[in-house]
Amino acid sequence: MQILKMKELWFLVEGKPTRFSIEEFALVTGIRCHDEPILSQQMRLKLKNHLRDEHFNSSLQIKLEDLAHCFRNLCKKEDSGKEKKGKKQKKKITHKGGRENRVKIALVWFLEGALLSSDPKKNIYEFHLSLVDELDIFNKYPWGKVAFDMMFDSLWVKNLAQTYRDRLRKSPHKQLPDVKETYTLYGFPFAFQVSIIFLINYVVSR
Repeated sequence: MQILKMKELWFLVEGKPTRFSIEEFALVTGIRCHDEPILSQQMRLKLKNHLRDEHFNSSLQIKLEDLAHCFRNLCKKEDSGKEKKGKKQKKKITHKGGRENRVKIALVWFLEGALLSSDPKKNIYEFHLSLVDELDIFNKYPWGKVAFDMMFDSLWVKNLAQTYRDRLRKSPHKQLPDVKETYTLYGFPFAFQVSIIFLINYVVSR
């Protein structure tokens, strides 16, 4: 099928065209999918690296497992420092970071690991770790648009059939070993799966 609009996937099901775009993605997920805002220079200067400096020794090499490890450590500190029993009363113990940092780390961990399906071998986006310090902006950010764009780009370039034909054409023996082609989808491909299942059921039932 010839596609005139960008960022749309079209399929023929029982001879009928079906579409998957950011509109279907938004219907399935319910996440904000409007265009990403352009942060002012003043806002960008306001963003801090406080979480990175405090919990990751100012490192730029932060992966998903590092977020998970940090979150678990903050939970342990919270549990061990809630209250310490005394003879007649309980004395509250506080730890560096506190509950607010634990929530922020959890949000970035969920964003990177679940919504964006980031590669666990690669570093997370430093911008996400900085933006979460401004919780109001972070929670209103159109993460659905970010997730959709990542998913669409990974779907669009992963044409395994064409990859196989190209490799076959370049092979001197015109045949390739029986090796399965694998690839990774980023973003939130679960929304794509749900949407396609619904579309196929709808088209076939009519």
